Amino acid sequence: MVSFNRVILAGNLTRDPELRFTGGGIPVCDFGLAVNRVRSKNEEVDFFDITAWRELGETIANYKKKGDPILVEGRLQFRSWEAQDGSKRNKVDVVADNVQFLGRAGDGSGDGGGGQRSGGQSGGGQRGKGSQDREDVDINEEDFDDIPF
Repeated sequence: MVSFNRVILAGNLTRDPELRFTGGGIPVCDFGLAVNRVRSKNEEVDFFDITAWRELGETIANYKKKGDPILVEGRLQFRSWEAQDGSKRNKVDVVADNVQFLGRAGDGSGDGGGGQRSGGQSGGGQRGKGSQDREDVDINEEDFDDIPF
């Protein structure tokens, strides 16, 4: 039997990310994501609860706030528990493995300067930090004379 559990969502944070720590000191960040869904003439919004662990969670908590656009890659996780009133509760969350900080429409910054972060035990790395890390390149216009158009 084939199993595949992968989710890719792009939307805006519905609240400021909340960073907390487990009893063992592992950081975990929880935030909400609103994703617009356009169907012909009307638009609907889907809301998702996202969890990011370790360095990935700390990065999101330190650099993102309510309303910021973000792309999340991860997996679905089903949870069930018993509420204080004795009723049984169920919930499906998204556990983030990777995020991409996106720029707001019209702000002129391609990726918002946030870059990409990967989760996992390796901790990943930050890539594409925007114009802050780009090398200054001298452009010689004489080099353009050989372009055939």
